[in-house]
Amino acid sequence: MNKPERWDRVVDVVVVGSGGAALTAATLAHDGGAEVLVLEKADLLGGTTAVSGGVMWLPGNHHMGEGADNREDALAYIRKTTDGRELDPELLEVFVDTAPQMLRYLVDHTPLRTHVAPLVDYYRAWEFPGARSVPGRAVEADPYPVGTELPEWADKLVSRGTLMSLGAATTLSEDLAPQTPELLAELARREAEDIRPKGAALIARLFKGLLERGVETLLGTPTSGLVIADGQVVGVRAEHEGRTLAIGARKGVVLACGGFEWNPDLVRAHIGYEVQPLSPWKNNTGDGLTMALAADAELGNMTSYWGTPAMFDPEITRDGEQVPQFEWGRGEPASIIVNRAGRRFGNEALPYNDFPKLFGAFDGVGFPNSGPAYLVFDRTVRDGRRILSMLPGGPDPQWVHSAATVGELARRIGVDPAALEATVTRFNEHAEKGEDPDFDRTSRGLMTPGRVAPIVTAPFYAVRIHAGALGTNGGPRIDRDGRVRRRGGGVVPGLYAAGNTAANVFGWAYPSGGATIAGGVVFGYLAGRHAARQPTRDIRPHDDATA
Repeated sequence: MNKPERWDRVVDVVVVGSGGAALTAATLAHDGGAEVLVLEKADLLGGTTAVSGGVMWLPGNHHMGEGADNREDALAYIRKTTDGRELDPELLEVFVDTAPQMLRYLVDHTPLRTHVAPLVDYYRAWEFPGARSVPGRAVEADPYPVGTELPEWADKLVSRGTLMSLGAATTLSEDLAPQTPELLAELARREAEDIRPKGAALIARLFKGLLERGVETLLGTPTSGLVIADGQVVGVRAEHEGRTLAIGARKGVVLACGGFEWNPDLVRAHIGYEVQPLSPWKNNTGDGLTMALAADAELGNMTSYWGTPAMFDPEITRDGEQVPQFEWGRGEPASIIVNRAGRRFGNEALPYNDFPKLFGAFDGVGFPNSGPAYLVFDRTVRDGRRILSMLPGGPDPQWVHSAATVGELARRIGVDPAALEATVTRFNEHAEKGEDPDFDRTSRGLMTPGRVAPIVTAPFYAVRIHAGALGTNGGPRIDRDGRVRRRGGGVVPGLYAAGNTAANVFGWAYPSGGATIAGGVVFGYLAGRHAARQPTRDIRPHDDATA
């Protein structure tokens, strides 16, 4: 693409994306004295963060109290979860040291208000050093009155939409609390007054802060490429209202526009097996990765993603297509997950990020878990909890497989009956004694660990389960200031990355709930602050500018 003959607009810092990492970067860049412009590809604001639980895992945060969390404990825990596979050990220290100051800054300087989330560190059951129980390191945004505080933007802020596993009006604490009359009345008030919790609250609060600062955001504006001159990123090209705009950046460009989980070609090339995306519908297609590659960025962590088992319910569709849902029922006592050979292939109580990685396992001969997998359970599970739109006490929907015997259930799902019967028999023999010698589910796990029960009460059920992705987390490697590293050494001047666009600083690991957003906002904070401090460049178009 030829150089721009002129800039349609010039600012100091361009932020691409509007999730938690992007809005935090924009906030810090503005507060550092920079003129900032935010560009969002979608017609809705907030990206993956807005539809998430909105939790941030922040060691040493101020809710924990002075001295309640030890820096070395936090680092020991993270290092154990990464198992030495992180790309840059220094960035783990940067994360731990920056996390509390980032939260304190946003609370002091923006409308963000947070409270403790009821999450233990996910590997506490494994007795990882430095792990904490409740109250721990996770925080979530207080519900925000979008209807009164952001009335002109209310319809442009992503809501939970078709994801049904967490309440649209509840905080995470309330999801886990009894449904008292008082809580139900409060939820009705929130629905009536458009008061939003979770990720929508986090985005709304950060975005309100940008509006108060006069920072402009353009929705429906995909960024089609970087403008590069003399090896420096000096701007972007973006599509807006039918026009291609050349937007100059005197100080830098921050890429915080999600991963590539909605791009099947990139998923096949890097992940190597199919994953079902649970992020906003067909948005994250690798735009940031493509732009970073054009700038000769060094890549890392490309085979990794934030995982969750996923299910489909034919009653939940968008544009005529079924929409992946978070799992339901995994880890319930009288349940197991089997592959296409009818065999268990992992601890069903593993943290949600970990279990999907088993779908890509190689056993020395092939990939036995790559085909259909099923959650198999009995009537006690069916009667005891909701699974997708199948409610306890309600009729069995047509989409669920059920049968009077395990062998007949196997035939209905296309699994060898003898193999599934043998798997269930072995599981039951040990479950009667409260044991699981195959995968140690009775003592290790996040999803109801320690609870197993025989699968004996007919009828028996099966629901297909898939590898799902909350987002990919591979991309350009970054330094301690969020600058993109250049392939062969150094950095790409003028280019930053954060969030799921960047290579995850935890490598393949997910220390606890909210680690994905936390890493994004911490390095968004650092990137925005660093970009604002850069000298103003002369970026007048000249002959060796490319895009």
